[in-house]
Amino acid sequence: MAKNKIQRIDQEIAKTREKIAEQQEKLKALEAQKTEAENLEIVQMVRAVRMTPAQLNAMLSGGMVPGRAAVPADSEQEDMPHEE
Repeated sequence: MAKNKIQRIDQEIAKTREKIAEQQEKLKALEAQKTEAENLEIVQMVRAVRMTPAQLNAMLSGGMVPGRAAVPADSEQEDMPHEE
């Protein structure tokens, strides 16, 4: 009787492991779909701005957004009141 119980538990463990493996595969596929959708969205945004590859490279390396003036990193901190 104890062996039957152990066998049932072993079968349940095997089923559970199989379900976990299936869910992990589903998760990987969904993560890949999400990444693909994010990449497509980025490409669409870049195309909407109509930048040349050189302009895009300059923006990405310099952190500038076309059509906006460069904002020094310190300016936000200077505008905030200091608590003393």
